[in-house]
Amino acid sequence: MTTFRLKRSTTAYQFGALLMVASAACWGIGTVMSKSALSVIPPFTLLAVQLIASVIALWLATLIRREQPLFRWPVIRLGWTGMLEPGLAYILGLIGLSITSASSASFIMALEPFAIIILAWLLLKERISRRSLFLMLLALIGVLLISATAEGEGVVHSLWGDLLVLAGTVSAALYVVFSSRSVTRLAPMPLAALQQSAGLLFALLVLPFGLLNGEGQLLQAVPVSAWLWAMLNGVVQYTLAFSLYLYALQRIPATTAAPFLTLIPIFGVLGSVLFLGESFTPLQLIGGSLILAALFILHSQRTQSVESHK
Repeated sequence: MTTFRLKRSTTAYQFGALLMVASAACWGIGTVMSKSALSVIPPFTLLAVQLIASVIALWLATLIRREQPLFRWPVIRLGWTGMLEPGLAYILGLIGLSITSASSASFIMALEPFAIIILAWLLLKERISRRSLFLMLLALIGVLLISATAEGEGVVHSLWGDLLVLAGTVSAALYVVFSSRSVTRLAPMPLAALQQSAGLLFALLVLPFGLLNGEGQLLQAVPVSAWLWAMLNGVVQYTLAFSLYLYALQRIPATTAAPFLTLIPIFGVLGSVLFLGESFTPLQLIGGSLILAALFILHSQRTQSVESHK
C-alpha cells in the first residue's frame, strides 16, 4: 500500500510538471502570436478580442464536459481572481511597457516566480528551502540573459512605467497564489471560464480608454484574417495556457509551479526564431541552459523529497 501511494504521488508530481511545461509553451508561443497581431490590431482591442475567443471556448468546453453546477454564488465568486490575471496584470503591464524600456520590463516581469514564492509563504504558509531559493536565482539569471537587449538611442525609460509593470507582475503572482486555493474547490476548466469571464469584464471596462486614445480610428483597416488570428491567439494564450496551469496546480504546490514559469521566455525565443525569423544570441543560449539546469535539479529534488516522505 505504501509503495502504491508513493508511485501515485510521484506520478502526480511528474504529470503536474509536464502540464506546467505545456502551459509555459502556450504562454511563450502565445506571446509571439500577440507580437504578430499587434502589428495590425492595437493592444486594448487585441486583449478584448483574445479574451472573448477564450471565454467562448472555455464555456463551450465546460458545457460539453458537463462540469459541476456553476451558477451559485459560492462558485461564481471563485472567478474573481480573473480580475488579477488576465485582467489587471495585463492592463498594467501594457500601460507600463508603453512608457518604459523593453529590457527593464522584461527584468521586472521575470521576478514573478519570486513574487509567487514570497506571497505563497506569506499567505499560504508554504515553506521555502534555501536550495529552492538558489535554483530560483539561477533561473532568474537565465531569464535575464534571455531577455537581455542592447539599448539603442531613443529608447524611453520611465520609473513610473517600471512601477506599473511591477504592479502587474505582483497582480499576476497574486492570481497564482489565490488560484492554488480555488482549484481545490472547483474543477480547472470551469474555474478558468469564470476567471476569464471576470478578466473579460475588466478588459471591456478599460477598452473605452484605448478607443478614446486613437485605437478606434485604426480598426477599420484591420483585415478579417487578423481578427481570426487574434481569436486563435486567445485560445492558445488564454484557454490552453490557463487551463493547463490550473490542472497543474491540482497536483503540485504554487511554490513548485513557480520555477516553470521561467520556461516561458525559452518558448518565446524559439517561437520568434521559427515564426518571426529572429535568431539566438550566445547570451540567450547560456540563459536557456541555466533555466533548464535549474528546472532539472528542482524536478529531481522534488521527486526525491516525495519518495523520502512517503
